[in-house]
Amino acid sequence: MGFEQDRRVFLTRALGATTGLVAATAATALTEAHAAGAGTKSTKGVTGQRNWRFCTKCFVMFYYGYPDNGRCAAGDQHSMAGYDFDIPHDIPENANAQANWRFCTRCYGMFFFGYPSGGWCPVGGSHNAAGFNFVLPHDIVETPNAQAYWRFCTNCYALFFWGYPEKGRCPAGGGHNAAGFNFVIPHY
Repeated sequence: MGFEQDRRVFLTRALGATTGLVAATAATALTEAHAAGAGTKSTKGVTGQRNWRFCTKCFVMFYYGYPDNGRCAAGDQHSMAGYDFDIPHDIPENANAQANWRFCTRCYGMFFFGYPSGGWCPVGGSHNAAGFNFVLPHDIVETPNAQAYWRFCTNCYALFFWGYPEKGRCPAGGGHNAAGFNFVIPHY
């Protein structure tokens, strides 16, 4: 075989392998879809879910991927603003990443599901967990693609933004009460 023929064989095999990888990736993406939307691979290779947003009324992180926006503690539906957060899920927990954060099917908020109680949902009663097991990075340096000052509320168990003097609206009454880690959430 000459150089040109070797080159054609190499390119043909490479294209065939690439086509197979694309088909396998598409099939995997379809099987990952579930209750709170499909996961995507971020540029860092970590599986994450986009469409998580900040609510300007109650300050919680809520899922913005359905026709309605869930139930807000400040009344009616959540009102989104700011970044499109890409929340890591179904990866191992470590010293700087906490697992057991879940989507609530009733209010669409992100809440901590690591206690016997499910916190306090704006719809009334406890949050109802579904979908991915989110693993939130914490106590790391904020970057242009990751926002700090996201905190756990001890009253409602929601993830809320703690970066303003006002602390939003907690369904348990008053503003949210911060405790624990300073979460640094990736975004686009």
